[in-house]
Amino acid sequence: MKRKKGYLLLESVISITSIVIIISLLYYILIFSNNIKMKIEDSVELQQQGNEVSKYIKEAIQNSKYIINYDKNNELKSVTSIKCKYKENDNKLKDKEIFLNKNSNKIFIRTLDVYGNSEGGGYEVGDYIDNMYISTDYDGKIANIKLELSKNNTNLEKEFTVNIINFEGDNK
Repeated sequence: MKRKKGYLLLESVISITSIVIIISLLYYILIFSNNIKMKIEDSVELQQQGNEVSKYIKEAIQNSKYIINYDKNNELKSVTSIKCKYKENDNKLKDKEIFLNKNSNKIFIRTLDVYGNSEGGGYEVGDYIDNMYISTDYDGKIANIKLELSKNNTNLEKEFTVNIINFEGDNK
């Protein structure tokens, strides 16, 4: 009996099916790996933003005399603005405001005029901020800040405490 050389139709179907299965498996592994990579990158970026924003907020608050017009309590309160009082009758140091623009999820530090109004746009110190919370301890000498950040379904909460170095108390 002579053997025929060549592929049978069944062999071709099995080969193509196995190649399609392997390519599909590799495709899903690639997509899964890319999603994990993006999630890790978003998480790292949020951590960096949280650290950078907290540095600027700490600097603005700790060098002030006190936080203007804030009810002192130990409960975190959602705010869009934290106003810091600097020296009285000194044109060199002006009061500052830490302002959260909820429309763009950005935080700005702005200079205030003598009436407590913003003199301009200020400068941006961070992105991806959804909410900002504050509470104070020790009659306003210590501020507890919590920031909620998010980017592409990745969330981060950054909490920190600021000790007001030049604390003189609120004169309201």
